[in-house]
This record gives sequence, structure tokens and C-alpha cells, in this order.
Amino acid sequence: MEKISFNQLENLEERESTHNVYGKEKFSAEDAKKHVETIINDFGDHFGSLGYREEEPVLISSGVDSTVRFVGSPISVLKPYFIEGKIPNPGIFMHQDCIRTKNINKLLDDDFNPAWGSYFPNMGAITGPERIHEGCMEAFDFFEKKLSVSKKNILIRVSSTDQDLLGICRKRFEENNLEIDKKSLSYYRHKLGIDGVWGRNCNIALRNFDGNGFSDVGNLIIIENESSQLCLEISIGPSTSLKQMHGLDHVQDCTPVVGLELIDKKYRRKLEDAIVTSTVLFREGLRPFGQNARNRILKKYIKAISYFRIKCDLTTDELPIVISNFEKREFGEVDELVSPVMVEFIKFFEKDLLNKGSDV
Repeated sequence: MEKISFNQLENLEERESTHNVYGKEKFSAEDAKKHVETIINDFGDHFGSLGYREEEPVLISSGVDSTVRFVGSPISVLKPYFIEGKIPNPGIFMHQDCIRTKNINKLLDDDFNPAWGSYFPNMGAITGPERIHEGCMEAFDFFEKKLSVSKKNILIRVSSTDQDLLGICRKRFEENNLEIDKKSLSYYRHKLGIDGVWGRNCNIALRNFDGNGFSDVGNLIIIENESSQLCLEISIGPSTSLKQMHGLDHVQDCTPVVGLELIDKKYRRKLEDAIVTSTVLFREGLRPFGQNARNRILKKYIKAISYFRIKCDLTTDELPIVISNFEKREFGEVDELVSPVMVEFIKFFEKDLLNKGSDV
């Protein structure tokens, strides 16, 4: 497979010289990590300046939340605070790396094009039930004041059944900033994995970079039970926000795997997803064997890499370079890379895939 440099990639993408509606341009693969770190730091600066206390992130495979196999949202870490009614004033914020594995069962379907990657960073905050109005305004301020997003490029998707959320939004935005009852009711509801506790949400969407349409980048969620409101959760995606503001082709351009740009488009994002997710889980100490559900899921991603290597004519010499370069760029020069171990497992499973078919 032909090698491609960062400069060649920039020419390949033919970046436009004119700015989009946010006055920003696409960034290169080598600058992606810096942009993700910047928006995460902006989130921390914003909520830290308001007096929110920072919570440290946990391993994605930590098991801190027994209702999920992998941490898929900061709320998994923050649950004990609102369950026990011990949210400090004014609140808590954090960033958390996450994995959601909805893609895994369709990775080998050539007609499936994933809109999201399995691995992604997320930013979250909670504040007490007495501060729901203030918390919503603080979240809106993050976009308008910290990220300098014009109000005309913000859309709030909300249900008329949630008069409290709708009333808060109407105090901040004009009617043309509101999309009311355009989705099914389930879109405005959250499950927390806790009996008798649920969430009611409105979604924050940013205008697409070309000015046409909007895409969701975050949620404001009132978490409650049948007797009382427990907290407001603020959840914002760094990669979804960056995709909108910089006009990226895909959210995975925030954690890109360089070297896959020339392969068939119907395989690229899925191979990228499998490499990124496998690398993250390997770095947390998981391996693709044993009966643990987390390890079995990792095994599916590893076998998917083998499948796509063959489909895309990546040689056994090229693949290790692609994976190790991603690991070094995303996680820095570490004492010991996991990518060589990953490659050995990929080779191990490849024979079975060739002999028994592509069913992962």
C-alpha cells in the first residue's frame, strides 16, 4: 500500500482556504490531539472558574459502574454524588475517556457506515437540583462565551412535555433557536441503570459548518426519581463539537489513524474504529482471551482488524507501523508500546478468519 505523509494528506483533503460559519478550518491529523486537549481544558477552565470541583477520570474498564461493561459517560463516575445527595456546591466537573460498543456487531457489514467511533472523550458536570436553572445557563455560557459560538449557530432540541427545561431555554434563546417536539419522546429521555431513577433531557446542537442543518453535541439532563429532582447533568462531546466547528469529515478525525486514507471508504472508518478501541483497551491491560465480557468484546475488535487488513490489502509489514504510529501520537513516547503485542494477537486470529469466514 502506498505511504502517505502529513503534507500529502493535506493536499489529498484539498482543504478550503475560506472559513466556515465558525471562522475555523479543518486541522491536520498531527494537530488533532492538541485541539481535543484545548477544548477539554476550556471546559475545565470554565467550570473551575465557577467554583466547580474537578473529579479525576477512571479507567474505561474500571468497573466503577456495575451497570455497564465500559465507562460510557462521566455520569458513571459521578453517580454516587447524586445518589447519596452529596453534590458539593456549586457542583463537580470532569473529563472522561469513554467506550460504547454499539458498532461492534456491524463492523463487518459492508453496508454499515458508522457515524461515531466506539472510543471518545467526554466532558461532564453535575450540579444540585436547586441550581438547575443556573447550571443550564452555565452550559450555554460555555458555548457562547468560552467557545465564542454565535447564538445563531445553536439549536436546542426539547420536548414540550418538559415545561421546566423548555421554560429555561426560552429565557435564554429565541424561538428560532428552539426545535420543539421534532423527535420521538424516547429521544428526550435517559436511562441511568438505577431502578426508579431516570433523566429528562434537552439536546444542544451546533450548526453544520456549511450552514445547512444542525448536529447534536451535548445534553442537559434533569435526573430525578418519582419524589424529587436529584441533579442536573451537563454532558458535552469534545469530538462532536470540534467536528461541527472545524468542519471535520468524521468525529474520528479527532483521534485519527494515519495511513488509512487511501483504502476503500466503506472500510476505513471501521478499521480505524477497531484499531483505536483495541489500542485503548490493550493499554488498560485487557487481552482478547478468557470469559470476561470485556475481554470477549476486545477479541471482536481484534478479529475485525484482521478481517479489514485482508480486505484492504494492508500488508503484515504496513499494519504494525500504522498501529504503532497511532499509539505514539495519541499517547506519547511511552516506555513500552502495546501495539507489538496487539499485532501478535491479530496474526494469531487471522488464520481462523481465513479458514472459517469473517464472523467475529
